[in-house]
Amino acid sequence: MTATLRLFDPFTLPDHKPTLREFYDSNIYPEIVYEQAKGSISCDRTALNHWERHTPNRPIDQITKSDLASFRDGLRATGAKNNTINKYWRELRSMFNWAEEDGEIIRSPTISRRSKSKLTEATKKIQRESLTLEEVTQLWEGCAKARYPSGGEIPAPKLWRTAIVLFWFYGARTIDFLQLLTWENVKMSDRLLQFTAQKTSKLQGLPLTDLVMAHLESIKRNSTHVFPGFRSKGSWLAKPGKWKNGYYTTWRRDIQGLKPGQDGILIKHFRETMLTRCNGIDAGLGNWIAGHYMPGVSAQNYDLPTARIREAIAKTPVPDCFYDLG
Repeated sequence: MTATLRLFDPFTLPDHKPTLREFYDSNIYPEIVYEQAKGSISCDRTALNHWERHTPNRPIDQITKSDLASFRDGLRATGAKNNTINKYWRELRSMFNWAEEDGEIIRSPTISRRSKSKLTEATKKIQRESLTLEEVTQLWEGCAKARYPSGGEIPAPKLWRTAIVLFWFYGARTIDFLQLLTWENVKMSDRLLQFTAQKTSKLQGLPLTDLVMAHLESIKRNSTHVFPGFRSKGSWLAKPGKWKNGYYTTWRRDIQGLKPGQDGILIKHFRETMLTRCNGIDAGLGNWIAGHYMPGVSAQNYDLPTARIREAIAKTPVPDCFYDLG
């Protein structure tokens, strides 16, 4: 008689309670994979990674308030801001709510009866003034100190300066330009930049000016991506007290000369500046360019952008340093 090897599957045990990730992978992900944007799913995964890193990762029906506190305090120790902590908690809380509806747990865990949607007091957002031409010029000059990415055909300072040009005119999300933009998205003959926003899955169609085209042509080589080598965000690692290399690290440490914890200009401030500028020219136009506002199916067609968008981008003030293509 031949023995049959049976693989152990804990889900076959009647009393097994999954961890949060196990529940997400088996119950939630199959339901949302075709509905949620990739960026939303990526945020779920990041939140789960933090949960496993900073808590005992117990089965979901055994999680206590102390686990939530460990999650919060662990993120604080890495330098995460209150709003970031609450953002990850909202992702996790939706998973717990799902588990409650499915009968896996009796009640979603909370840090307190009064505070269910957040783990810490949210930091009041202070709207920064729009970037000035002088600030953009300072960033441009700071790019000379950029050393990431290294080893490519184009020096890092040149890539960063081209990125600043694109951020200034279009205010796209960092991941859409630095990590995902390919030369297939750049339609030189049509004078159009076409890409699908990673966070919203919306098609963007943005007009290319002569100056933007010149900068893009100056960095075009044999790579698939417009900005090759931008693969890691980077961050400050509280333990062991050093920077992890990446584009956010380069932006803060090298280009601006900031130390851990110091405030400076964020890449997202280009986006906010573009929104303010273009909405001031034509109400709602900045939202369209940023991918916030899509009035209908026609807004996703390839015959856009309209003359209004080209005119708004043409009216964008240009820092003198942008004319340096060297």
